[in-house]
Amino acid sequence: MGMFKLLRGALVGVAVMLAHPVVAEDDFGFSDQQTKRTVDTFTYGVEQCATVDVVFRIDCLRQTYSQTVRVISKASVYWEAEVALTRVNRGLYSYVRANTDDNISRVRVNGGRIKALTDASIPQATALYFDAVDKAAAVMRGGSPSETRYFEPIAEAILASKALLQ
Repeated sequence: MGMFKLLRGALVGVAVMLAHPVVAEDDFGFSDQQTKRTVDTFTYGVEQCATVDVVFRIDCLRQTYSQTVRVISKASVYWEAEVALTRVNRGLYSYVRANTDDNISRVRVNGGRIKALTDASIPQATALYFDAVDKAAAVMRGGSPSETRYFEPIAEAILASKALLQ
């Protein structure tokens, strides 16, 4: 039994050592291309959200943040921006769950099915969104000079999305 545990431990160690370079090769550092992919993903999602009724827009934006986080997570140096976007996504998710209008069927937008909010909850949802976006943009603008250089276009895109709810 002791020999089995020893061999299993050795195999796990070798697997970790072999897997690490693969992860490092797939990881992207700061780049204009990564920033552009992130902004393009977000902007496309917002454009799709503009096509739905206002009761669906908060959940549509939540979905857009989720898709954008998947893109940005491919580059570990963007982790602060990823965390900021994830916070917006999670806040919207919780709000949508608590304020869904069950009398309105979901609609399909940008590859996902989104929920409608109750009419009464939209002003609070809008205020929540504006606050979350402002905080996320502040985080992205508050880093090192190289972070700020690559995060600024993302911050501008999320701030511009507020127009969708005005």
